[in-house]
Amino acid sequence: MARLLTIDRSPHIVALSSAIGMIIGFSPYIGFHTVLAIGISYFFNLPVYPLILGAYITNPITIVFIYAFCYKVGLILTDTNVDIVLDWSKLNWDIMVHSVKQIFWPLFVGCHLIGILVAIVTYFVVYFIIKKYKGVVVG
Repeated sequence: MARLLTIDRSPHIVALSSAIGMIIGFSPYIGFHTVLAIGISYFFNLPVYPLILGAYITNPITIVFIYAFCYKVGLILTDTNVDIVLDWSKLNWDIMVHSVKQIFWPLFVGCHLIGILVAIVTYFVVYFIIKKYKGVVVG
């Protein structure tokens, strides 16, 4: 956290970078979080540390809880009724693809919506913490 406070950029840029990192972290693109964070940092000239910090919110300890919650929210929002029964003796590629398609849409919607909401909160929290730390009048 101390490193986040000492980044030599405006509080708005650091907070924006943190918020975008959270969107990346909540996204369902497992395996691409680091690449997305570094790419966005380079392309938009944002500090990479807050992006990576946010992108790593989903880690081996938190990933199951975050994606389960996002999936449940996505099920509610998409009004999807997922009925997956796996019969291991009759499992084939078509059944697996069909099952993944049923799960993906609610997960996609839930992850992005929750990611955006968490990013908004993150922006304001980081912005005000940095303003207070740097002694700049908020307003």
